[in-house]
Amino acid sequence: MRRNVLLLPLVALLLSLTVQRASAKPWLTYEGDEGPGKGKHIVFIAAESSYRSELSMPLMARILARHGFTCTVLFAIDPETGAIDPRVTNNIPGLETLESADLLVAFMRWRHLPDDQMKHIIDYTESGRPIIGIRNATHPFRYPKDSESPYAKYDWASEDPKGGWGREVLGETWVSHYGKNLVESTECEVINFAASHPIFRGVHRSFWVPDDVYGISEELAGDSEPMLLGQPLTGWSPDAEPNTHKKPLPIAWTKTYTGSSGKPARIFTTTMGHADAFKVEDFRRMLVNACYWCMEMEDQVDPHADVAMSGTYEPGPAGRQGLKTGVRPDDPSLVAVAPPANVCSVAPTAFIDDTQPGWRSLTAEDFAKVNSADDTWQWKDGVLHCTGQPVSVLRTAKQYQNFEMVVEWMHEKPAGNSGVFVWVTPESIEKLTAAGKPGLPSGIEVQILDHGFTDMMKARGRTTDWFGTNGDVFAVGVKMTPFPPLSPNGSRSYPKRHMANGHGHWNHYYIRAINGEVRLWVNGEEVSGGTGCDPAKGYLCLESEGSPIQFRKLRIRELP
Repeated sequence: MRRNVLLLPLVALLLSLTVQRASAKPWLTYEGDEGPGKGKHIVFIAAESSYRSELSMPLMARILARHGFTCTVLFAIDPETGAIDPRVTNNIPGLETLESADLLVAFMRWRHLPDDQMKHIIDYTESGRPIIGIRNATHPFRYPKDSESPYAKYDWASEDPKGGWGREVLGETWVSHYGKNLVESTECEVINFAASHPIFRGVHRSFWVPDDVYGISEELAGDSEPMLLGQPLTGWSPDAEPNTHKKPLPIAWTKTYTGSSGKPARIFTTTMGHADAFKVEDFRRMLVNACYWCMEMEDQVDPHADVAMSGTYEPGPAGRQGLKTGVRPDDPSLVAVAPPANVCSVAPTAFIDDTQPGWRSLTAEDFAKVNSADDTWQWKDGVLHCTGQPVSVLRTAKQYQNFEMVVEWMHEKPAGNSGVFVWVTPESIEKLTAAGKPGLPSGIEVQILDHGFTDMMKARGRTTDWFGTNGDVFAVGVKMTPFPPLSPNGSRSYPKRHMANGHGHWNHYYIRAINGEVRLWVNGEEVSGGTGCDPAKGYLCLESEGSPIQFRKLRIRELP
């Protein structure tokens, strides 16, 4: 009798835990912390058996929850065991949470859902709210040919709409493995005009992912606009050589989809998504930025924001052999996360310390008029205001040879254009001064463009492949060998990573010019430059070119 009494508390505890697990919701929710996304709700669907989305989507949800977004992750669930099982193609509990979603992130393949579940996905799709599709989400549904479901038309091989939900909404359906699966990894290259797009802010212009390129149709559907190209490599490592028999193909694009609501929805699709791709910071940052952009929060994309992995992320091999069975959504490996990190305005570590000996401020007395109007440049409370009219420059009173310089700048309007000139020739200054007309000097220009400049050029039908934005370094009427990555004609050093903030926000440039070599740091990170500059001595100039801009905290230190 005493033995049975001792067992009673244990039995009660086990019964309590069993009841709690039985009543637990078969999905995951990460409540948002403080941050830009507070009050917004993202729903992830992780339901495919090839690429471990049941692990990568919780990983991304944990990251975005640290940005303030409340994130719900839905899975393919075995109704008998309650375990996550992507082999179950007809059950994704919790799709009703899409009713309150601000964004759907879809990572699913060949589902055949009951109509009551499918209705939630289609109702969301038609509502005009944004969608991100990852990897095999281009072919998310597969119905029997004799299906009488009203949703069978969304089958991946449908003729009406062509390519089903994937091509109609995301821009493409299943075509092929263009890069050999699990053999040919991918070198990703941001298409030039897209380098200044908010989705690629803080993302390196070129980066490697352990994933293979999907084949695509001759044309993507609708208004799809490729943003990222994937070059198949000959091996599964970042140092593998390009497969010269295969040209790069689009692996990420933006699009709009207008459903029955009549409201265009922003769409972002990437055909990358192998489990190990999520270990690459640039890939995670691209997806986080895409979430912001899709929800029209691009002004809050921070190139330094935290996208670090947290919690457990140990994906097994691709395919069903890598599936860890018996894991439920409330498994501690999914629920337990690392302490939140500060994601807002994370300070970079490479800002130069311009308080050291030798540094001094540049003030009004250090500059001289060249060909500007009397009111083009005005100092107010330590800030130099430029109207942008006319196209002209303000030069330093003296010439400099070896030096390092700090300048902070802020465009007041979208699509602003300006720059800092280094080692400007006295002859070009004399000509501009004598002429008294709009124009720019000869020297090395460090470009200052607002992100919106590319959009403005595209809207005018102009080409956008010959410039980057903030951070291009190039020679004007002088000589320089630019550092890669290069513009198509080889004359410009493009920033390898876009780190600048848009108009209305301050940016920090650190320029180091020594022995004919110029290097630029944008907001704490080195991005571009060139060598072999000739001449390597001259004036410094600030540029007025059509749009109002402000400069402040101009500091310089001359070097031997």
